[in-house]
Amino acid sequence: MRLRGSGKRVQVAVAGCVVCTAALLFAAPASAGVVTYPAGGSGFDEGAEGWSAGGGECSPAELLCTSEATYDASSGSPPGSIAAKTTVTLNLVSLFKGTATWDSPQFQIATATITGAELHLDRAFSPGGLVDVGPEATYVVKLSDLTTGTSSPVLSGVLDKEDEAYAPASAPVAVVGGHTYQLSIESVTAQSTLALSALSGTTKVHFDNVGIAVQTASSGKGGKGSGSGGGGGENKGSGSNSSALSDKRLLTLLRGGAVATPAVLRGRHLLVKVNCPAKIHRTCHVFAQGMLTRKRAAARGRVVKIGRGKGRRVVLPVKPRLRPRLAKRRRILVRERVRAGKARATIYKRRKLIRRPTGTAG
Repeated sequence: MRLRGSGKRVQVAVAGCVVCTAALLFAAPASAGVVTYPAGGSGFDEGAEGWSAGGGECSPAELLCTSEATYDASSGSPPGSIAAKTTVTLNLVSLFKGTATWDSPQFQIATATITGAELHLDRAFSPGGLVDVGPEATYVVKLSDLTTGTSSPVLSGVLDKEDEAYAPASAPVAVVGGHTYQLSIESVTAQSTLALSALSGTTKVHFDNVGIAVQTASSGKGGKGSGSGGGGGENKGSGSNSSALSDKRLLTLLRGGAVATPAVLRGRHLLVKVNCPAKIHRTCHVFAQGMLTRKRAAARGRVVKIGRGKGRRVVLPVKPRLRPRLAKRRRILVRERVRAGKARATIYKRRKLIRRPTGTAG
């Protein structure tokens, strides 16, 4: 009796496992997801991760300068990044310009119903010993569709001495399932001020956490298991995505949110606008703070509550001793610590800083 009874229990348990496994197998294709390319995203923690350094050049020819694409294990967010390095050994009167490129490994987008795709990266600029001649770096990220033989720029930016801290940049991209792609980053570092005497030094433009996040729609047909009323749009069946919001997913959504508007310095206060992307599907609690660097605050922080898809202006008191310094800046770093449900993420955004007299609007 004991053996026979235990056998029945084993049969029931095995049957239950089979049912659970089958349910998971059938349910998996029906869930939406986000996949980052190439190879889950390039964090460069232990190397260039398949990215190849292109040719570098420095002009004009009479200058003793070099430009090259190089891996930097000591710098990054976290440490580890690819960089465009320009070294000037001697410069008296001419303006230098150094160019370097990086190419990603080729990657194929999985065949699926794509609902959106976004390129994101973190970038920083180190002027080094050339800071006195006002070096600026311009970068352009291109996406090549190797299947169709086409290429187009998808993201660009300008960096200067105020961009030494890593800050995110992102842009929407168009990709097709089944096509093969490759990313390339070209960086040009140029001197903006003539040197009055001999100078030497090295500048670096760093890129980290580079990837295209591709979001796919549910491949299921709704119906059973998706709640009464079946399907289309943001129905009950998609609720599991919002309830399972992870820290990484929250960070991705914040990076792809609204373009950061300029910060406004008005008297003793710094005015910044923060947003809660609609795709987060829940209310955001945002701690916003103006920063000189990632470790040094320029203004006191403040927590605000923002509904999904909404934005809100935050007034931050500037620290008295830092007001004169902040008044001379063209840009400021804004830190946002965001909590949405149980998910948490911190993002830094480099914003243009404009000044307005006290009493004016905005």
